[in-house]
Amino acid sequence: MDLWLTLAVMAGAVFLFMTEKLRVDVVALLVAVSLLVLGVVTLPEALSGFSNQATVMVAAMFVLSGALQRNGALIAVGDLLARIRWKWLFLLVMMSLVAGVAAFVNNTATVAVFLPLVLAATTANRWAPSKFLIPLSYISQAAGVCTLIGTSTNLLVDSMAREAADVGFTLFEFAPLGLVFVGI
Repeated sequence: MDLWLTLAVMAGAVFLFMTEKLRVDVVALLVAVSLLVLGVVTLPEALSGFSNQATVMVAAMFVLSGALQRNGALIAVGDLLARIRWKWLFLLVMMSLVAGVAAFVNNTATVAVFLPLVLAATTANRWAPSKFLIPLSYISQAAGVCTLIGTSTNLLVDSMAREAADVGFTLFEFAPLGLVFVGI
């Protein structure tokens, strides 16, 4: 029965993700609560993700990126991007800035911070934003792989390795391969 309940909750979640009737974070919490109420998982199992080091680190990175956005530290970056008149130079500067930040701040949070800056700059220059948003996402993902804290996936693997084998990764252990991806 647990299998069928889980599949039903998952199907409901996929439907809500696709229709975007609710925010993604609300749907994720609804899934956890639904599985708890239906008795598929216990309370400690439902809350175990919040005690995971990777989850706490990602939350902290979102707080850091929100602080950068709210304290005006990025106004100068937005002004710099808006003044660039050549598409190729704009793309190069944007990707360099994003790569520098995404290596040390969660890549999803980095995209969330740079998205309004890129949209404002492309609107000011009368460029199609779509030409710059995919590169923004891709460089953020590539740069996030350069460090342990740049992407939640690396944090999750580190956390699992520490639990299973009591051995983790260093901050820059992923850098050699990550830098190759950023360069490409």
